Amino acid sequence: MIHLDPDFKSLTLSQREVTLRCLYVVTRHADSHRVSGITQLKLVHAIGTALLGVNIDASDAEINSTSLDLMNKELVGVPEPVRHRLFQLFTLIELILDPLPETATETLSEVAEILGVEDDFIEIAREYSQGAYGIAAADLQRKGYLGKPEIVKQGGHMMHINQTLVDPFQVDEDDPELLQEWLALENCSAGSLGRNIWEYYMGRGFVFTGQKGSVNPSIAQHDWIHLLCDYNTTIEGELEVFSFIGSSIPDVKGFSFLVAIVSLFETGRLESWGGGVLNADKGHLELPGMPERVADAIRRGRVCNKDVMYGIDYFNYKDYPIETVREILNIVPKDNEIVSPGVWHPEGITSYQRENGDPQYQPALSLS
Repeated sequence: MIHLDPDFKSLTLSQREVTLRCLYVVTRHADSHRVSGITQLKLVHAIGTALLGVNIDASDAEINSTSLDLMNKELVGVPEPVRHRLFQLFTLIELILDPLPETATETLSEVAEILGVEDDFIEIAREYSQGAYGIAAADLQRKGYLGKPEIVKQGGHMMHINQTLVDPFQVDEDDPELLQEWLALENCSAGSLGRNIWEYYMGRGFVFTGQKGSVNPSIAQHDWIHLLCDYNTTIEGELEVFSFIGSSIPDVKGFSFLVAIVSLFETGRLESWGGGVLNADKGHLELPGMPERVADAIRRGRVCNKDVMYGIDYFNYKDYPIETVREILNIVPKDNEIVSPGVWHPEGITSYQRENGDPQYQPALSLS
């Protein structure tokens, strides 16, 4: 199905077609026979259909050395926020290359100059291309969305923690008041957001936050989004949910969530993230259908256009039917042509979670 990201509705068809052709241009320095090169081409096509409203394959893109110059002419007068969102598409497709050649970061710098944007993630891409993964990890936290102290403070308030966060992934294992709020979700009515997340935790054997052994509150916060967006708890579902989160945040630095999740679960350049809760596991964007699922998650995030991580107090909605909360937050359905098993689908839970959770709150073993 053809979709159009709300950021790009002001662009003409010609402008969107030129942008897509330029995305194909920057794939030319990749080896199209390498797995990451093939994945890159698939992701560009998915971006075209899910975000730019254009269905052009690489073989039909009519790309040449002057295509980037044509983009410069076509996009004159386009507002900077739109140009910045376009630039992030170029960054995303370059970051999935493995290995990441230095020519890729040179191309990103060229595209940034053409689009007239300044973006800190070019430097992170350069550090990746030089193998400076530790430095890149530190820069990702410092220069990204979670590097803003005022945002971290706001997040703590929204998550109801009873201490001041100094690190976005700080643990909170001794917070009886917070724990009680989570445990009380059991009493919410069937079909409500609160009852859904309580069953989700029980079925997967997750430890409720506020007590020893629980994940940090930031990671607990993202669980609400798993439910509201109906993204499962496998690694593929994590790729979707963090693509949604990084795209939904109005601040362009929210893109750091996409950088992190691709670096974890596609290239493995980031060893761990989320306070050590998420660890590198390469190659998941290469799986059949995943480029389309990630592109659709980006689309849904941009339609939502809210800080779903640190800008919403989900406890305020605990008694609402989950469908009502989706409407309030403008979380639109997935593209129905994409196969994306949801939270309660038999394939929406890992074997480890199934073994450690309460079976009565787990997805059925089959759809029959």
